[in-house]
Formats: sequence, C-alpha cells, structure tokens
Amino acid sequence: MKNYTSSDRPALAEGIGDRVESLVTLPDAQADVELMAAVAANDPSAQRAVAQRLAPRVRKVAGLLCRSAADADDAAQAALIEILRSAGSFRVATSLERWADRVTVRTTMRTAHRERSRRGLLERWVPADLLPWGGPPVRSPLEEVSLDSLLSRLSYERFQVFVLHHALDFTVDEIAGLTGAPPGTVKDRLVMARKQLRKMLRARGGTTDDKS
Repeated sequence: MKNYTSSDRPALAEGIGDRVESLVTLPDAQADVELMAAVAANDPSAQRAVAQRLAPRVRKVAGLLCRSAADADDAAQAALIEILRSAGSFRVATSLERWADRVTVRTTMRTAHRERSRRGLLERWVPADLLPWGGPPVRSPLEEVSLDSLLSRLSYERFQVFVLHHALDFTVDEIAGLTGAPPGTVKDRLVMARKQLRKMLRARGGTTDDKS
C-alpha cells in the first residue's frame, strides 16, 4: 500500500478572490482516485493525508457559510468526517478539492439548519433579550462597513446563495442542486442580495458599480 503524505497534494491554481483559496485545482486525477480508494479501505496513512490536505480548505468554506466561528468549527469537523466516510463515492469526473467543497457545503448547510431550528425553539420559550444572540450586536464605525457586517444583514437564504456564487464560484444550477431551491429562486435570491448590499453600501457612504 502506498504511503500517502501531504506532499502528494496537487497545486492550487491562483486567484478567484481574496476571501478563500482558489477553488480551481490541477489534480493528479488517478492519484486522487487511488488515494480515496485507500481512504475507503480504512488505510490510516491515506486518511491522514486527506485530512491534512483538505482540512484548511474545509474550514475556509465552512467559515464563509457560517455566521460564527464556533458554528464554522463544528461544521468543518462534521464535513471532514463526512468526506472521509464518503471516500468510496469519489469519482474522477471532478477534482478531489471540488468534490470536497460540495460535501462541505451540504454538511455545513445541514449543520446551520439544525442550529437555526434549535435556536428557534429556544426563542419560543425564552425572551430574546435573555439569550446571548438575542440583542443587536454592538459594532464600531469601522465594523459597520465591513463585508462581514453587511453580509450578516442578509437573510440566511440570500447570504447562502451570494457566498456560494461569488466566493465559492458555484453556478446557479449547481447552487440549486446543493440547496434544493429551483434555479429561478436562486437567481431571485442573488438579485435581491446584490440589491440589498448595494443599498446598504450607499446608506453608509460607499459606492459600488456591480451590475452583475
């Protein structure tokens, strides 16, 4: 059995944005198929190699989709476990990194849905001002115009499709497959997210020429 190490990882192509590593990869396809077959066969060295190779990327993707660092940590851990557990389903039709992105997105969305449901149940019985997330956050003037601050004001559905499309480079059809929403709904959410962000930027004295 081949002894897999983190040096076996393919180079990442440069440059889709500032918030996350490029999601375009240059994979050694056959090596990745063999690596994931070894993971599926419970080879410890292969499992370690995959975990070391993908963990930083998984955490970044989860971090983009979660509202808090703690939620992102939980989602990333769950996603990495799911990647190792699902290794036998990996096929050469896509790069390992892009396949892992899809697993991470689906796992993160499930985790976020469970957390929102749990918080919703609590808020039915406990006054919002007594919960740690009940009141509006206190922000400095600089934080008021930060990207994270603006994105936090979007509904989760709009936030989700905006990040999937603009930060993670998924197409509308891919987002529809990941979220279960019809493509038309995905497009509407993207349009409304852009409009809402432009309105907030104008209200804070910023400008944007984004018409896409």
